[in-house]
Amino acid sequence: MNTQRPSLSARLRSAPSPLAAAAAMAAASRPDRVGDPIVQRLQSGRTWAGFLASAGMLFAYPLAESGEDILLGKVVDVVVGCGIAFLAGLITLSVFIGMARPSLRGVYARRLTGPGTALGVILLGVGVCAGGTLLGMKLLRAEIIPWEDIREAGNLAWLGSFLLFVIVMVIGALVLAVVALFTLAAAVFALNSCFRVGDVHELLPALISPFLVWSLFALSFFDAPEVAAPPLVLYTFLLGGPLSVTALSIWETRRLRQRYGVTMRSALGRGGTPESTHAPTPTYAPQPTYAPDPQYPSYAPDHP
Repeated sequence: MNTQRPSLSARLRSAPSPLAAAAAMAAASRPDRVGDPIVQRLQSGRTWAGFLASAGMLFAYPLAESGEDILLGKVVDVVVGCGIAFLAGLITLSVFIGMARPSLRGVYARRLTGPGTALGVILLGVGVCAGGTLLGMKLLRAEIIPWEDIREAGNLAWLGSFLLFVIVMVIGALVLAVVALFTLAAAVFALNSCFRVGDVHELLPALISPFLVWSLFALSFFDAPEVAAPPLVLYTFLLGGPLSVTALSIWETRRLRQRYGVTMRSALGRGGTPESTHAPTPTYAPQPTYAPDPQYPSYAPDHP
């Protein structure tokens, strides 16, 4: 039997990529969740269509801003969208769980681990990136390592410390790059899944998504355009996302109701089915009833 452990290269090849890990942590993945493959394909197609439309706008018309400003604006849009999705999800979850019947509140409360995981990995990634960047800046400014004391110990000690410093900085930069990519991807997946509120119930993403995209549309409408496109083309592009997401959310809600019987009333436990009632136990057990004694015919007395 082969008991050899896999080599380091094999472990690195088998490790999930940052994008796959971000999708696993920030996308809705409850095992018993009702998922329609047609709806999922349409959502994926709408996402790719929006990406291609954005790329086409950037290539078809001259840029109104520099590339760095556009990239920074996209990152800001993701951050603002995550904030809106978090607030909308928090309010919707609070109202949804509060309106559900008591027998379902515990079930939905236990499913909050999904949204908590999506939020936790993003906060952890942001914290690691911020802390790592701050530490790297302090190291580069020689605010932590006493280089003058090391130089007084000799050239060999200074050279060895400098080589170790370079190795640590290179490894730290690579780690920060991977964590930053993971955090950004997790934010995008969390934005698309509305922080995994679908793990609580299947109807919640369809309720939150229209509010999210129309809020982003309002911010984009009052912001400066990224490309110098004609107003008709620009406003058509801006309205395409909210209208398509709203239409898809309405269709998803209708399909869940017609095909799977998932409605808001049933989700809240208020679908018209009466709660189970139990007859009260009587104080005294009822007396058993006995059948009447059989009647036998009377016989005349015997006479000698």
